[in-house]
Amino acid sequence: MYALIIAGGRGERVAESAPEPVPVKPLLEDATGRRLIDRAVDACRDAELLVVVAGEMDLPEGVVRVREDPPLAGPAAGIAAGVAALPGDDTDDTDVLVIPADLADPAAVVASLTAPGVITAGGRLQPMLFRAPLPALRDACAGDLTDAPVMRILRHLDLPAIDLPEALVADIDTWADAVAHGYGRH
Repeated sequence: MYALIIAGGRGERVAESAPEPVPVKPLLEDATGRRLIDRAVDACRDAELLVVVAGEMDLPEGVVRVREDPPLAGPAAGIAAGVAALPGDDTDDTDVLVIPADLADPAAVVASLTAPGVITAGGRLQPMLFRAPLPALRDACAGDLTDAPVMRILRHLDLPAIDLPEALVADIDTWADAVAHGYGRH
């Protein structure tokens, strides 16, 4: 399995709702100094290759960092940039796991995606949480995905839904979310 962590957004809702200036969302730290991106990387540690789509940030050795072009072109463009960095060809049947960097508990989500599928929670599709075969994902990422919705990619994939409890797929979108999950000052 390959893994893509999408960490390239602006994180505006966190920044706008924080009582003081904060780093970009993937770099938010908990009380021990562990960053959101660190938790996501740790959750994907069993991947054959791990690609983080993000701006400049320190990452562990062996983790590949790429950036969508143009920068901040949206998560679909980020997924396409990550897929372009993966090895293999149309005969490579390796699965690709895709998660965002802002999950409160990325390890639980990754553990739930043991086969191709897309996560739903409370009946709502979670388009940034899926696992798909590499050839199909390459095909789905063809063309210009600048500012395109991730649904444009998912529509080309025939993935079964994997329903999880909403609490399990919680993400950090606001300062209140960050504090509730142990990030930021309490």
